[in-house]
Amino acid sequence: MPSTTTIFSRVGTVTHQPKQAVENESCIRQRLGIPDDARRVIVFAETSHWDPNWLCTSEEYFRFRIKRILDNALEQLDQEPKRVYSIECLFFLKMYWERCPEQQNRLRKYINNGRIRLTGSGMTTPDTNLPSTEVILRDYLRGQSWLHDNGMTQRPRMAYFPDGFGHSPAVPSLLEAAGIPYAAITRIDGMNFPGSDYRPGWYYPRPGSSASLLHDELKTLDFVWQGPDGSEVLCHWNPQTYFQGDNLVYLGPVKWMGILFGFPIRTERHIARRITQFEKQLDSISATPYLFCPIGMDFNGPIPGLHGLLNRYNRERYADTGTYLTIGALDDYLDLVSFHREKLPTLRLDPNPYWMGYYASRTELKIQCKQLVQDLLLEEKLRIVRENQSDIVDHTSTDYPDLTPAWDIAVVSNHHDFITGTAPDRVCNKEQRVWLKQADEFVKNAMRATAAALTKPVEQAHPNPPEWCQEDSVLEVTTPFMKLRLDEDKGGCLTSWKTPNGCEYMLGLGNDAVSYVDSGGLWRMGQEFAGGRFHIKERSSENVAAITVLKKESVLEVTIAGELEGVPLTRKLWIRNDSPVVRMQITGTPLRRRTVTVRFSADIEPASLIMDVPGGVVARPLTKLFVPTFWSAQSFLHFKDALRPHGLAAAVFAPASFSADSQGMLEWVAMRNTPSERAFRFLPIPAHPASGREDDLQTLDYAVWFTETGDWRDNRMAQTADAVLKPGWIDPNAALYDRMATRLIEVDSPDVRVDTVKKADDQRGLIVRLLSYAAQSQSVQVSIPGRKMKHAYKCTALEQDLHPLDVDNQTLTVEIKRHITTLRLIFD
Repeated sequence: MPSTTTIFSRVGTVTHQPKQAVENESCIRQRLGIPDDARRVIVFAETSHWDPNWLCTSEEYFRFRIKRILDNALEQLDQEPKRVYSIECLFFLKMYWERCPEQQNRLRKYINNGRIRLTGSGMTTPDTNLPSTEVILRDYLRGQSWLHDNGMTQRPRMAYFPDGFGHSPAVPSLLEAAGIPYAAITRIDGMNFPGSDYRPGWYYPRPGSSASLLHDELKTLDFVWQGPDGSEVLCHWNPQTYFQGDNLVYLGPVKWMGILFGFPIRTERHIARRITQFEKQLDSISATPYLFCPIGMDFNGPIPGLHGLLNRYNRERYADTGTYLTIGALDDYLDLVSFHREKLPTLRLDPNPYWMGYYASRTELKIQCKQLVQDLLLEEKLRIVRENQSDIVDHTSTDYPDLTPAWDIAVVSNHHDFITGTAPDRVCNKEQRVWLKQADEFVKNAMRATAAALTKPVEQAHPNPPEWCQEDSVLEVTTPFMKLRLDEDKGGCLTSWKTPNGCEYMLGLGNDAVSYVDSGGLWRMGQEFAGGRFHIKERSSENVAAITVLKKESVLEVTIAGELEGVPLTRKLWIRNDSPVVRMQITGTPLRRRTVTVRFSADIEPASLIMDVPGGVVARPLTKLFVPTFWSAQSFLHFKDALRPHGLAAAVFAPASFSADSQGMLEWVAMRNTPSERAFRFLPIPAHPASGREDDLQTLDYAVWFTETGDWRDNRMAQTADAVLKPGWIDPNAALYDRMATRLIEVDSPDVRVDTVKKADDQRGLIVRLLSYAAQSQSVQVSIPGRKMKHAYKCTALEQDLHPLDVDNQTLTVEIKRHITTLRLIFD
């Protein structure tokens, strides 16, 4: 068993409590029908987990299950006036609203009076490890705007992640930025999930994991989750899955997609036994008088007469047990728990790695998702630039095609079975890739039309490409920042990377491609489950490669043509005289059941890894639970020596999945072709039925550079990664649109990046989103050259105004205390 490191920081406990806490708690208990003397309360919350497109397409799911489930839910709400039914996300609710207009009044009524409870305003229940910060926030904004536009006044106060495969440790930063105080999660590292492993149940929770921390050490399912920037949300963990209570009315292993694998039974005795079971599972690990039992397996319909079954138990058993049952929603439960917040720990929790294979499954799909969001954000900025210009070339029209349909595709791609690459080939090819292609073509056409009407920026001077020489099998490239040596006999790998004063950074080879035998699949790598395999098969450095060099306008392009396991492999390097960064690319077709990584062996002994995640930047240990451990990053990683000042940095244009060891080896996944998980060479994994083959060419863009002093902030790691991964770093002509957009907003701090500039959804001014990479709070000045601000507000990412800000003509002073800050600017 490899050694593991627990990733959490127990920050402390929160001691503040509202003066009217008891009164407020009593009001909630009264609304839920809970007696004052109830010793223990189990809150049942019923929903149904709906994946937009996993094993079936969205059209198939709607036709087979969604319509009948929602029809049935409305009937159950009509029949039981005190019943509550929850909906996790709005994708299928929107589809039902549009295709069943006769039900719109009933839906609106039940949503507005809270009997249909929304456990989030997102269009999806998103993965939070892979999408960008902005597209996760847009997911919740898009859903809230749709509700408002259709006369539904409910503003969900939580984000439910029932089935995400681990979660960004900066989820609190994302949610606090959106004004959402509550969260609930299920899948976290070290927990057991039915059908996912052949290990026995006693093997879990795994020592050193988040599940062990909560379940065994702290004995709490509720905690205050603190992000790396200090943001906080009250969070609940479902240790018995998000469908713990489904078997209340049956005997058998599971009910799924409305199909019961067992026998229905609704007797009073059976219900009582189930309640005793639920209480036993939850009581010893609950820090408050309240227990939460979720009902909501995938695409199951409502339990007929659920409210009546719970009432029967209360009438016949409550007097003896002191345990009262009520039906409500997750936010009802968290409202009750919030009045006992002083009992809960405050944790900086990193609930990863839960599964690691999906970080890099279907690389091309992930790259498309990321590129679509970048193009949408750029197009929004270009439209504002066009309106600001007094010398617009084309004054004939200010009409723009509505970007909402493209954003709808971008946000639904967040889903934990979309961007993750865990849908089978049929669904991925028939729906997901088709949607992304349509959105990509639409946005690129819009960008061309917008840019054509703009005054072009003045062309910039470009440096000459670096000098080089090649003798026999060795290529040497010299720039003011470094001297590189590549060797054809070593597969074209880097054999030396020196500073101008001769300091050698490499300990072994750099840019080596490594092929692993991997018995994992779309979700996991082979080292993650019993009977799996994950071991090195071959390195590109074991084969001779051919190196060619081409001088371009401002860069030196080096092409390395080699092979890996007999299959052609192409790597490219782009080197500039004005940068310490080497931009790279790898292209190839991995064999079946292979994962291919890019590896660097540097003269560095790190203690931890620094990387960006959706919502912030975090430090992570080298290993946790698995060897090797791969960590999901948003774009960059800094690999710094524990004692000496220098470090190694890498940036990856999706998917970014890094692993490292204490000897200076850093690698990231470049390609995967692992169709399905197999244990002990032939046993399938019941919980993972989807498979996917990736037999086409795969390409990954990345960049590498060494840092001589300072941490990731000192070296502007986030800003550098953002710049070098754009096409303009290689081809200056490709930077035209970006240079136009950078003229739009000025911020006087290099630690603050303008991530978003858009028209507000309610058309009240512009929304500006800032991302801060400073070590502490700071005051910055924001301005739009040539435009006079009339009013400014700090607001949430859901565009709800929080408080006004002082405006001085064209300049706004903003106090930034978190990673994400959203502003509303209104002009004369």
